[in-house]
Amino acid sequence: MIAWNRPGVAMAVALLMACGPLSAQLLPATRDQRDNDQPFCDGYELVPTCALPPKPPPILLEQVSPLPGDPESPSIQFRAGWPLIFRASIADDEFSGIGRVYGEQGFEPQGWEFAEIGQGAALVFTDPDGTWSFSIPSAVSNDERIVDFYPDHGDSTGVLEDVAGAPFTRDPTSRFNLRPEFGGPLPQTPLGFGIIEPVIEDGVQFGADDDFPGLVILSNVGVGIVMESLEDGWTPVFPRAARNLAGFTNSVGYELSDSNGRTSITSVMIVPRFLFSQIRLQDPCVGTVLFNTDGEPESCTGSAIERIDGGPIGPLQPRSSIDESVVEIRAFVVEPVWNGVTGRLDYMDTVIDANNDLQVTAADAEAMGRRVLSNEVVFTVRQIGNNVVSGQIGQYGLLALCNGITRPRSGRAGGADFQYDIDGNGYSALVLAVVCPGGGSGVIRPPR
Repeated sequence: MIAWNRPGVAMAVALLMACGPLSAQLLPATRDQRDNDQPFCDGYELVPTCALPPKPPPILLEQVSPLPGDPESPSIQFRAGWPLIFRASIADDEFSGIGRVYGEQGFEPQGWEFAEIGQGAALVFTDPDGTWSFSIPSAVSNDERIVDFYPDHGDSTGVLEDVAGAPFTRDPTSRFNLRPEFGGPLPQTPLGFGIIEPVIEDGVQFGADDDFPGLVILSNVGVGIVMESLEDGWTPVFPRAARNLAGFTNSVGYELSDSNGRTSITSVMIVPRFLFSQIRLQDPCVGTVLFNTDGEPESCTGSAIERIDGGPIGPLQPRSSIDESVVEIRAFVVEPVWNGVTGRLDYMDTVIDANNDLQVTAADAEAMGRRVLSNEVVFTVRQIGNNVVSGQIGQYGLLALCNGITRPRSGRAGGADFQYDIDGNGYSALVLAVVCPGGGSGVIRPPR
């Protein structure tokens, strides 16, 4: 309850009544809560630090699939083929409108500045000079604050992208350098076996997505972790860093106005093999090597060892030990930054643990100087079936051969389980049987 008998309050009320009705135009402008980062107070203190709590970010990011549920009972997914879907929506009072990015049509009969498939669009927050600069040709400076997106019905590895003006045209060398040294769906080098696909201007890549480049998707396993090279120890880099996995998004669409009166962008990824798998290096031949009469390595005196995701050396576990990955996935939306040197927008391909808390989160993106425009979605998934190899491929053969037989069959050297000479005795493979599972045939109930 307001204490009207406070000193000075009665006089202020009397003065207001004497002035008669006040119009809104005569009142001082209300402080904008959107830009208010000051500490919260009860509203009476007349000090600069007194303010209301900051408003939530302008974009609401929702996890559409896997269906959100109890964090203690995460969904269970098979190694590839499950949908990872996010929806980013924004209300009218949070943005100015939608702009066409590098529009190629000369005239729209009804004046619609919206994008269809294969064209570019942007949520526009501010345009200080009032002149849209993302046009062809453009002779003005890019001063807008935007989140760009490019409706696309589907990307595939090795298929040339056809979206006009999208950021897929980045230097192929830079794209290649984003790949992990080995393992995952798109490695740099074959660890023992495989054919490296050339880097082309397709829509599948590590780093920011070509169709919704503001989206950041991080994971805490496998290729989501940036590692030192094998030569330098294959441990997580310090400070820790995570690859943006949103580049594996397949399709992006948008709604002008949904049933809640919000504009939204939806991204769909059909998860490829090995993207959320743990990566294991195993050394079945440790210690002194024993040879048979033909001079072939038959056995070793030491116990087999392994390393998983750059962790410490431990005893080699059964192959089923890496069959399941418990994956923490994080997602959020960041605002791109205009690069006047390259004449393009810059996005987040990797996120560094800038606050040194041994996690890589949206807070680190902000600490890196980027503007995070959405809430951070965090959830856990149990992925099974990650181990696709069994036994060994021929005499001194390599497990990586099974890894390369992927769907679609491309011959690339993706994988999750590899032999490697961890102890340095010169051997990481023995003479064993040949088994390359191709998938079961039968009926089985889904795990719960």
